[in-house]
Amino acid sequence: MNDAPATPPARQDARPFALRAVTTLIVSVVALSFLFGLGNVWALGIRLGVPAYIAPLVAPAVDLSVVALLVATRQLALAGASREQMRRLCCIGGVRCPAAVDRS
Repeated sequence: MNDAPATPPARQDARPFALRAVTTLIVSVVALSFLFGLGNVWALGIRLGVPAYIAPLVAPAVDLSVVALLVATRQLALAGASREQMRRLCCIGGVRCPAAVDRS
């Protein structure tokens, strides 16, 4: 008899294409958000009286500090950091610091 499967096997190259597509979309969104934030912080700096040659230097620093906080939070979560360590990181990053909650 015929030992061939009744349904054809799924395409093996579909997953890498989907991964590349999602990665491309995420990179595009992040790049556009960065540019939008750059324009907003640059305009705010000019409005606040920051010299025109300094304002474009401040804008990426703001965006990159937020990205660094997000990456550090994710890395700590993956490494199994405690709730208290995560709370301290958020406090250092300037995010609202909720009181430590003991859930034991």
